[in-house]
Amino acid sequence: MEPEWLKQSTGFGMWFIGFLTAGNAFLLTVIIYRQARKNGLKMGLKDQVMRESVKASLITSIGPCMGIFVGMTVLVIALGGAVAFIRESAGVGSIMFELIASRAGAEAAGVKLTREGMNSIGLATILWTMATASVAWVLIGGVFTRWLPKMKDVMGQGNPKQMAIISVAIMLAAFGRLLISDSIKPLIIKGLVAPFAGMIVALIVGIGWLVWADKLKKPVMKEYFLLVAIVVGMAVAQMLR
Repeated sequence: MEPEWLKQSTGFGMWFIGFLTAGNAFLLTVIIYRQARKNGLKMGLKDQVMRESVKASLITSIGPCMGIFVGMTVLVIALGGAVAFIRESAGVGSIMFELIASRAGAEAAGVKLTREGMNSIGLATILWTMATASVAWVLIGGVFTRWLPKMKDVMGQGNPKQMAIISVAIMLAAFGRLLISDSIKPLIIKGLVAPFAGMIVALIVGIGWLVWADKLKKPVMKEYFLLVAIVVGMAVAQMLR
């Protein structure tokens, strides 16, 4: 028998919301494409060139999408397909944010991000964490887009390298916390080797893949590094488990 929280997370209402968010993302895609095509024709670009650009964009998106797909399996397994559908439609592929937000919500509710450890309060807390943490980019993208260059200059003090360093530092802090809680703490406190070994292997594989791409002079390969690192790391951790 399914627990009550799983019935809520996979019910008709959740799927309906998912189709609304996915439909919104699809509508925005169509609008942006039409505007890009219209402006391209005004600039004198040939129709063949624009079709080739769309084809190239489609092909190069496959790698990142596969990485997102692997990350989504975590949400599907832990919270059900409807929640993953809603969040990836609303965040448009921001699986990194969704994983961080879901973990933060689960910790705040005092539950584990697994089907065995989840409950209705934990599900509600995770959904609220995901939604409220997305408000900032919704406001910025929907209201303050025209002022983003000025905001970037203020934050980076006119130095593009400084802005890049700030962005990298934020990402390192976010994922460093996950690294400590998911890989290092289980090793020290419970003696679990599998999560730590999976992390080390994924790190080595990811770095090696990027270096290999540079040696082959094929930057497009870098789009697949996250997918490869996640899959190999998960496989190693599962075997050791």
